[in-house]
Amino acid sequence: MRKSKFSFISVFLLILVITGCGANSSDSKQAASADSSGTKTASERVYKHAMGEAKIPVKPEKVVTLQYVSHLLSIGVKPLGGPSYLLKDLGEKAAGIENVGDVGKYNFEKLLELQPELIIADDVDQETYDKLSKIAPTVVIPWMDYDVFGHVKVMGDIMNRQSEAEAWSTAFRAKFQAVREQIQSVIEPGKTAAIYNIRPKEIYVYGVRNFGFTIYKALELTPPPLVKKEIEKDPNFWAVPVSLELLPEYASDYLFVSVFGDDDSMKRLDEISKTALWANLPAVKNNRVYMLNLDTWFGYTPHDIEKQLQEIVTMLKKS
Repeated sequence: MRKSKFSFISVFLLILVITGCGANSSDSKQAASADSSGTKTASERVYKHAMGEAKIPVKPEKVVTLQYVSHLLSIGVKPLGGPSYLLKDLGEKAAGIENVGDVGKYNFEKLLELQPELIIADDVDQETYDKLSKIAPTVVIPWMDYDVFGHVKVMGDIMNRQSEAEAWSTAFRAKFQAVREQIQSVIEPGKTAAIYNIRPKEIYVYGVRNFGFTIYKALELTPPPLVKKEIEKDPNFWAVPVSLELLPEYASDYLFVSVFGDDDSMKRLDEISKTALWANLPAVKNNRVYMLNLDTWFGYTPHDIEKQLQEIVTMLKKS
């Protein structure tokens, strides 16, 4: 009889968690613990984020993220779970991190099973946020609000690992300097570099995110004047779609080109490369065009950028 009652109570408690009636309700009392002197210290704090406020642990340990896996690893935190596409990109570094689905297809049962103390999301809608908040306190950090250094700094703030985030930042900037020294004999000073991403119906000229972060921020190459103006207006300027006819306005001394892996994008590149407009671009005329692998270069995380730095040195020195 006691065993039967115990099973009933366990099921009832699980239902409470799923429906959001457990410890994450708005009237939950702030927990406290005693330090060595006997003084009570808060074990939770209120964290303001893009979708309001959340009461989170002072120093979370069990965390799941829907975006910032690489950034958490950079400050010494291995999350319990993350989205499959990011885990795939991380390879062996993702060992031990559970797959919680992908954008728009999150596995809420897996999230509940992991019992996180905290969930860190990026750009989610209200319905998704509400579901996540019923599982654990959830903070939303919009992806486009910060560059990679800002992302890591915010993770450091959330996880109460500010010193680790600062140490990572210092070390990462040192890597940039080392790479710049390796390529300074290859890239002529004062020359411009442009980044094109070819798609079936559009050509995107990139700013300082994704491809552009490594080219412009890490290597400190100079963007074309029109791109430079956009970056001056918006330090996180992503990209601008342009027509083939406008490419000469985004001409440069060096050109980095990427193409989506589908047949239509490859066909579009082939068509563009046969035009007089393309042939007359300075970088094309001087044989200074470099093809970037999309799998390596489209990512914008600390681990992605490290791979890009390694590849760019090899690429430029071969030329």
